[in-house]
Amino acid sequence: MGFSLGEQLDITQVMGLKDRLQVELGQSDSLLVDGSEVSRVDAPGLQLLLTAKFLCQNQSIVWKWEGASAELVGAAKTLGLVKPLGLDNFTE
Repeated sequence: MGFSLGEQLDITQVMGLKDRLQVELGQSDSLLVDGSEVSRVDAPGLQLLLTAKFLCQNQSIVWKWEGASAELVGAAKTLGLVKPLGLDNFTE
């Protein structure tokens, strides 16, 4: 089972998601991220993901996507973050 981002990945959810991610990163050497349910996403949400992904790289924690919704990939594409977030496999 992966780490679910839930339906909202926006500024209203960033702090709670940050706290959950910190706990998860402290418990494992890999993180399986499920973004398949994301229906609302904004720049702060993507910024949190990017920061978490870079943190994983710096700490040799494996970051892998289990799923990514069209909304998540579309928002990442709009901001030029598909490649930095590792969402290449989910683009059309």
